[in-house]
Amino acid sequence: MLGHCPGRVRVERLLALSDALEEMRLLGFGRRVDALSSEAASELYHLPLPLRSLAEFEDIFPDARIAGSQYRSRLAGDQAWLPQAVEDFFANGGEKLWLVRVPEAEGMRGFLPEFRTPLYDTENLYGLATILVLNSVGLIALPDLERIMVAAQLPDIPRKRLANPAPVFLPCSANSDDGHRERRHSEEMITRSTPPAFVAVLQEILALIDRHRPDIQCLFSLPLEYSEVLDSPAIDRDVLTQLETARMRNSASLLRQVQLLFPYLRSPRYALRSSVGAVAGMIAGLAGSRGIWRSVAGIPLVTDGRPYPALSMTQTIALRNKPGIGIIQRRSGKVALDDERLVVPALQRNDYQPGVYAERLDDLRAGEVVRFIGFLLRQLKVLGEQLIFNIGFDDPRPRLILEKFFMDLYRQGALRGKLPEDAYSIRQASVREAVLAYDIEIAPAYPIDRIVLTFINRNGEWLSELHNA
Repeated sequence: MLGHCPGRVRVERLLALSDALEEMRLLGFGRRVDALSSEAASELYHLPLPLRSLAEFEDIFPDARIAGSQYRSRLAGDQAWLPQAVEDFFANGGEKLWLVRVPEAEGMRGFLPEFRTPLYDTENLYGLATILVLNSVGLIALPDLERIMVAAQLPDIPRKRLANPAPVFLPCSANSDDGHRERRHSEEMITRSTPPAFVAVLQEILALIDRHRPDIQCLFSLPLEYSEVLDSPAIDRDVLTQLETARMRNSASLLRQVQLLFPYLRSPRYALRSSVGAVAGMIAGLAGSRGIWRSVAGIPLVTDGRPYPALSMTQTIALRNKPGIGIIQRRSGKVALDDERLVVPALQRNDYQPGVYAERLDDLRAGEVVRFIGFLLRQLKVLGEQLIFNIGFDDPRPRLILEKFFMDLYRQGALRGKLPEDAYSIRQASVREAVLAYDIEIAPAYPIDRIVLTFINRNGEWLSELHNA
């Protein structure tokens, strides 16, 4: 998670977490860790911090929840969204969170590094780039980037005018004002704000992820506009149109890496917050207990918030189908994600035909499909890095290791088939000198049909490639 943490920073509390400091050093941030005691490093900006509880976060950033931020909007107030997202993450089952504090003064650009930023230069990484070097991370959320994209003057649902009471005699000391005014001041008049360049920002994030970490999934909430018809905030229609246009372009494959969510959450404790923390925590917790290939749709989220603005079932179905949004719903007193829907199918770049959208691939528009593919890429990368130093390209043991890996997935329910040979197939694909490649066909659990993995040792380096079948 990347976001804002206004107020004090107690660096000494971080320095007391020896295991966390060691993890940061192993990732290449050793010099910055050693410099934490200096005044320049005391703000902890653009430095990934491994946290294992809400208490650790509040110990290091004690004022983050109550201190005001620089950006203020009428609907969301002036408090950062990151603290609530951290709370929701751990409350819903998350066990480990990498957190990056972004300076508020840098605005939107503090989250978005240059496209060609070299990840090996850890001394100068900032924003999203600091997360992309974390090989074990598979999910990213940016709650305060969502917050600063809420238009500053976007109004709330107007208060309902009550019927005039019957006239009665009251003492002069009685207060008969119900707080409602017939007329608004000029600065309170509702004006349709210019929508932020949401899709442009999203594609900038996804292009960076696709360049360095195609195994990562991003959670992001859609922006709001004021609807004159509904007389309340609503999903931004211009953004829906832009998404529909984007999925027909050559860059449509980028959209597979983002799971869009709507609406936001609201409770007596906060005016408006993003749901990404709760959804990320549920995904992380379920991945550890039941497997990363399982969806979190329909499972109640641990939150005291309610969806805002609320959507009807008709609106939910319409947004789920087109463009493909995961809707947060409240049913029978419980809040849950309706469906882990994607805007485009979870295919790889070369499998998209520009300007063509195949309805037959709608079953692949599922967030858990992207996570499972990302999981396979990360696991095979780790396996390849281990084999570099232990096994040569002509050694038969890699096949045995792959057999065991996919047999374990089959036994855990990630692959379907009556017998193991129905669930996966591993064949040696290359006999060239200094190259060892395996074509791996697997039949993952529904809704994935079949994908093909190629595991290659090329000149001593083990690599994995993915192809849809």
